[in-house]
Amino acid sequence: MPRDSAAQPPGGGVGSDPPAAASASLMGRLLGLLLQGMPFIFGIGFIAPLITQLLERALPAAAQAQWPLLVGLAIGGTWGAVANVTGRWL
Repeated sequence: MPRDSAAQPPGGGVGSDPPAAASASLMGRLLGLLLQGMPFIFGIGFIAPLITQLLERALPAAAQAQWPLLVGLAIGGTWGAVANVTGRWL
């Protein structure tokens, strides 16, 4: 028994939604960009606060100053950027 072409929705049927496919492709590209930048994000989000806390523990007088945070961000960001470019941490 042949199918009637008028019974299908004008969008082409079930599962053929082009905006959803375009959205998934955009989401995949954004996720790919995020994953490519993970070493830099790790450097800023984990290594920088760790270095800041180490400096504040080593030098208690610097606990209220901002320079330990700036030093931590500089070292963590640079280390993360180098790891991002070279592909390794060491």
